[in-house]
Order: sequence, then C-alpha cells, then structure tokens
Amino acid sequence: MKKLTYEYVKKQIKKEGYELLSEEYLGARTKLKILCNKGHTYKVVWYSFKQGHRCPYCTGVKKLTYKYIKKQIKKEGYRLLSKNYINSCTKLKIQCPTGHIYKVNWCDFQQGIRCPDCAIINNQGKNNSSWKGGPIVAWYTTYAYRLDFCEEVRRNPKNNDLLQVKCTNSNCRKWFTPSRNEVKNRIQAVNIINNIENRFYCSDECKHSCSLYRQIKYPKGFKPSNKGRDPVIQKDWATMVKERDKYTCQRCGSKDNLIAHHFEGIECNPIMSADVDMGITLCDKCNKKAHSEVGCRPVDMRKRVCLK
Repeated sequence: MKKLTYEYVKKQIKKEGYELLSEEYLGARTKLKILCNKGHTYKVVWYSFKQGHRCPYCTGVKKLTYKYIKKQIKKEGYRLLSKNYINSCTKLKIQCPTGHIYKVNWCDFQQGIRCPDCAIINNQGKNNSSWKGGPIVAWYTTYAYRLDFCEEVRRNPKNNDLLQVKCTNSNCRKWFTPSRNEVKNRIQAVNIINNIENRFYCSDECKHSCSLYRQIKYPKGFKPSNKGRDPVIQKDWATMVKERDKYTCQRCGSKDNLIAHHFEGIECNPIMSADVDMGITLCDKCNKKAHSEVGCRPVDMRKRVCLK
C-alpha cells in the first residue's frame, strides 16, 4: 500500500465539491482544513472524510460550546463551576441546587446523572424501599429463627415486632435491640467459616471489656492444648478405629478408600477426639455423605464452637 500524496487527497476532496485549504498532507489522521461548497471552514482528518464525515455546519452537527453547556446545566437548576469545556467526556465541576459540589461529564449529565449526595439523602427514611415505618431495625419474625440456635432471643416488650438479644459480655447480659446490620453480620459469621465474630454487644464499653471480643474460637487466656490435634496421635487413632471395624465401611461394607470419621469435630473437643469410641470407619463416598448431613456439616461444627 502506497502512501497517499497531497495531490491525490486534494483531488478526491474536490470531487465531493469541497476545497482543501491545508498546504500539506502528512497522513490519514492529519487534521485538514477544508472549505465546503457553502463557504463553511472546518477541520477533519482524511480518514473521517473518507468515511463520509462532511461539513458539520451543513449537517447541523456542531461541536458544543462552553456557553451552550452552561446554559443547559442552568436549566436544570445546577451551576457550572468549571471554566472550560473540551468535549463530552470532560469532567465538569457542578454545584447542585442544594449546594453540593461534584464532578460529572456532559455525556453522563445528559443521561440523567445528578448530584450523588442528594441521591443518598433522598433515599433515606420513607423514600427508601426498605423503610417499614421506622429506623432500620431487625424484625423478630424475619431473624429470630435464624439466631435462636446460638443466641438467646425474644420479642421487644415495648414492640413485639422487634427482635431483642442479650449482650455477649458475661458481666452485662442485658437485653437490647440490635440493628438489622448487626443481626445480618452475626448470621453470616456463624454460618460461614471465616475470621470474623460479630457477636452482639449493647455498647462499645461492653465490647472492649469482653473476654470473647476479637477471639474467634476461645476466650482470652483460655486457649486449650493442641494435644488432640497431634498428627501422630490422630494417625494412631485412625489405625485403631479401622482395626476395630475390621477395615470395613460401617455403612456400605466397602473395603476401599477407608477413612476414620470423627463423630464430633476436633475443634469442638480436641482431647476427646483421641478416644476410639469417638470414631467410625467409612469409605470415602460414605464419608462425604456423612459430612453433608445436618449435624455433621462444616457449618454445624462451626456453630458448636461458637456456642462455646
């Protein structure tokens, strides 16, 4: 492919009834000054001209001016604080009718993007889709059954629709009404294995003085021995369980891929987990089924630790 010459470009532009005013041509993306057949002067690159882009004044497509943008923004009750406008992607500094200042480009403003601070304020209270006649609270019928396995719950004596729980701090244990977010966070903590606790506290004072605060498994100063987790002890324990069960799955009778299954998780009782009577021999398939049953799921093991 040969590079286009100035003469060739000038000739092609003339065929369309336009006149090339630029005195040189450097490439397809060089801005060329062109005069249309109605006397309008504008600039366009050869690539765009070849694609059919003609005089913007004749077609009615003109570049927006700062004055025009300012006028349109003012119609909406807003005030343009920026001193210049380059194109529709330029970030403009705007002040809303209530005095908030934010930045948005003209393209987004045209699409209806308005003051984000006003949007937050206008979505509070009765305007919020989650509003039920008062503050964001936890309703008893919605959350009680999801917490009663690990927390003491009751209805608020002053409003039976609201949930109440007891403060975790052993020196307090006062009934109080938690927020909906506190309840949701606690439910997530006891149902998902992670490193958060989100226990209920009636005040920051109770939280920071509680022996359980920021303790995932054990209270401060009460971490038990890891004796039950000793790999040598567990290996010997598994061998004794399998020998007792004659190396046979106690559910399906299989003799392949055998596993010594704990009736209770090691985390729940590290010392007793080394007792042979705390285990049973299962094949890999039956072991997976056992861990999917209620009471033996990872989430159930997690709950037992939380209850302690």
